[in-house]
Amino acid sequence: MIKYIRKLLLCLFTVTLFTSCATTPTPVPPTALSWQNRQMVLNQIQQWQLTGKIGVQTPENAGSATLNWVESQQHHYTLSLVGPLGAGGVTLTGQPGLVTMDTADGKHYTAQTPEQLLTEQIGWDLPVSYLYYWIRGLPVPDLPSQTQFDTSHRLTWLVQQHIQVHYLSYTHVGMIDLPNKIFITSPLVKIKIIIYNWKL
Repeated sequence: MIKYIRKLLLCLFTVTLFTSCATTPTPVPPTALSWQNRQMVLNQIQQWQLTGKIGVQTPENAGSATLNWVESQQHHYTLSLVGPLGAGGVTLTGQPGLVTMDTADGKHYTAQTPEQLLTEQIGWDLPVSYLYYWIRGLPVPDLPSQTQFDTSHRLTWLVQQHIQVHYLSYTHVGMIDLPNKIFITSPLVKIKIIIYNWKL
């Protein structure tokens, strides 16, 4: 009987040990880079696919959408917003100087910038051209900026064109850290972006 109890306790201890190991993942430490080197690596990332969620609040309305962003070479991109403001979804397909929007109900619009289309069609003042840089944790080049960094030289706070960008957290992708929670505020709009998956 005593041997049986000992074996039972040993089994329970082993199961508990493996269960605790399985449910407590080891966190990945931030990539140790200077800001200058981090900028160089991030600027080399020019193609990606990300999925997540975006919430937008303006003085006139508010809404959220599932976000799917595919960026390819030479600033060609496809950005899908599924379910914004109950509209069913829109897809932006763009390149420098020409952007098209296709809606879930079959309508088709064109403009020179994504900002123009989003403002006119769904009322979102979304700085997509700036997000190309901000989404990677970079300031927009050639614009004045104020910045703050964490101890790993990752952006935590950025101000450009009177817009504040707060980087709430990062995730490890390949050999670099990329943002996965971003909060953007300006006098015209508040935007929260949560990225579930990065693919480079």
